Amino acid sequence: MANKEPKGAYNRAPIFDGENYDYWKECMSVHIQSVDMDVWDAVANGRFQPQVVANGVAQDKPKADWSDDDKKKVQYDLKARNILISSLGVNEYHSV
Repeated sequence: MANKEPKGAYNRAPIFDGENYDYWKECMSVHIQSVDMDVWDAVANGRFQPQVVANGVAQDKPKADWSDDDKKKVQYDLKARNILISSLGVNEYHSV
């Protein structure tokens, strides 16, 4: 019997079409964790902004001063956003 799933379908993020949100949310959680646990941490912990403390005050670190670790963490955020945005139908994208 031929497999009717498109090749690589297991790598595709589930598309949210406005229905069955709880199901989509669980599928998306598993999908992102399977892509990279650090990407999932970016979703769970929120956006990472490299910072530096000057005179006891936290400030955004200039991009030119980002360490390799800072760049990696920012990249995890961007990967998470890419997965989430690409998983929304057009109507849901405009609603968000």
